[in-house]
Amino acid sequence: MSTRRERAKTQNAQQSRSMAVAVSATKKEHPIAKKLGDFFIDVAKLIIGGVILAGLMKQDIDYLVLSIIGGITVVLFLSFGMWLINYANKEVI
Repeated sequence: MSTRRERAKTQNAQQSRSMAVAVSATKKEHPIAKKLGDFFIDVAKLIIGGVILAGLMKQDIDYLVLSIIGGITVVLFLSFGMWLINYANKEVI
């Protein structure tokens, strides 16, 4: 015969397993959103590189306008990419 303590341990173990299954079942998977977020972050990195290279070249470019437009574009792409990655890892409770 099992003791009360052993029965309580097995009940607690069963409850924790069922809770773990319930928690894992509530997580939404959005692989397309995650990949799209990674893509937007990569584009932001490429824009940074393009702004730096365009600034190094000796052409008739207004560097202030180039930096402002490039910076705004990078912030937009980076924030949207991070939002998509956060959305892809979102858990539903």
